[in-house]
Amino acid sequence: MSRRTLRFTAIAAVAALGLVLGACGDDDDSSSSDTTEAGGGSSDAAKLVICSDIPYAPMEMEATEEETPSGYTGFDIDLVQAIADGADRTLEVKVTPFDGIFAAMDAGSCDAVVSSVSITDERKANMDFSAPYFDAEQSVMVTKANESTYKTLADLAGKNIGVQSGTTGEEYVNANKPDGANVQALPGAADLFAALEAGTIDAVVQDYPINAYRTTQDENFVITEKIQTDEQYGMAVKKGNTEILDLLDKGLETAKSDGKYDELYEKYFGEKPPTS
Repeated sequence: MSRRTLRFTAIAAVAALGLVLGACGDDDDSSSSDTTEAGGGSSDAAKLVICSDIPYAPMEMEATEEETPSGYTGFDIDLVQAIADGADRTLEVKVTPFDGIFAAMDAGSCDAVVSSVSITDERKANMDFSAPYFDAEQSVMVTKANESTYKTLADLAGKNIGVQSGTTGEEYVNANKPDGANVQALPGAADLFAALEAGTIDAVVQDYPINAYRTTQDENFVITEKIQTDEQYGMAVKKGNTEILDLLDKGLETAKSDGKYDELYEKYFGEKPPTS
């Protein structure tokens, strides 16, 4: 999800194209008339509009409108749905590629980015974050056939390592890759899993919860190393958007005090959160 490094030069260039980014996501009817210049995001007080890069199971996943009000689910989505419900707002999810997701928020396409976003000092200089709501780590995932061969990142010297483009996983691997390793950045988690299965990469390095969930869905994959990075996820808002930031923080506090957070954590990860 530990997710995702911000590319400020690219984002600054894209942000200038406000009219284009105003159409990001699933709702092609959104326009600059639906946004506020001061805080960014929807001007409709009856809605909470988020940008999210989907799928990124189990944090963000597709669903049906019959299954969930927004048509999406996952730990992140269900948590922000609870926050929206508590604030008497309708949750609207705009599916937005991660490499342009913060520029979309800045251009007013959504009120917040809820997409397994790692809080970093670099990002905090350009946006505001809610209180941290999830502890995340990086991990190495390989095929079961290579479990005894690639036990750690260091064992991947001279091999092809897959990462998601624009993520903190990519940043970590580029800073710590073993000699001769080739880092292949792919657009999304699904692309990484397909490449690992096809053998075009030897390992996937990305957020632990994403790799861990995948191993429960495909017995051919196994995690061989968990990498402690002290990363935490937060919900991002445009700099100065105190209205939405307060709404998110109050909603997170309520979800943790009334048991909803623990309920969702146990649903998606099979255990109570470490701090419970």
